Amino acid sequence: MRALLTLLCLTCVAHAGELIHEDFNGPGLPAGWEAGGRPNCWTVVDGVLQGVCEKTDDHGPSIHVPVTGHDMSLSYKVKLDEVGNCLMLLDGDSAFGGSAHLLRVSIYGSKLVIAQDRGTPKSHIDQGAAKAAATKAGKTLPPPTAEQLADPKFYRVEYLASQKLSAKPGEWIKIDVQVKGQDVLVTINDKDKAQAKGTVFDVAKSRLVFLIGQGKKVWIDEVRAGSL
Repeated sequence: MRALLTLLCLTCVAHAGELIHEDFNGPGLPAGWEAGGRPNCWTVVDGVLQGVCEKTDDHGPSIHVPVTGHDMSLSYKVKLDEVGNCLMLLDGDSAFGGSAHLLRVSIYGSKLVIAQDRGTPKSHIDQGAAKAAATKAGKTLPPPTAEQLADPKFYRVEYLASQKLSAKPGEWIKIDVQVKGQDVLVTINDKDKAQAKGTVFDVAKSRLVFLIGQGKKVWIDEVRAGSL
């Protein structure tokens, strides 16, 4: 009996920091997971979360779940189609107030990229509106000026590190992410690693997000999140 109680206590300690443990074994989206975009972009199919973005959807649909923590450990498996990509975002407290995207772990074809978002949420929204207006008019926005980039409030995505992927379309890719202070470590399939140091990560985290690229399809499974 004493040995059993000891084992149970150790198990409780091991999972004390776990916030999400989701294998998508239910009939629909799990409680707490909220999908954005067009209806039925995100569904559970054969025990796997499936995301589909139509070619006419100019902003890939997202799905998110709340998390609470500062330093965090994340893990998930993702499978892409032959033209797919997948973006994982970790949101949290913005230096300019409110909540914003902080960390990006992107898979584009055969490359994984670590990036960070900087700038105010308002600047992000304003740039999105400007891009939509330019697209509607058949134009493209000019690149940011040196003056804009010198303004810390100006929203931008900064690429920090990258790593080649050996996985082929249709193969599952296991991604493990650790965020501690300003440091990020990403492990791919338990072997390949990418490391980066940011400037916006050392804050309280609030949300885990997955997003699909335009005209793409992804599958996600075995999502874990915990505080370190």
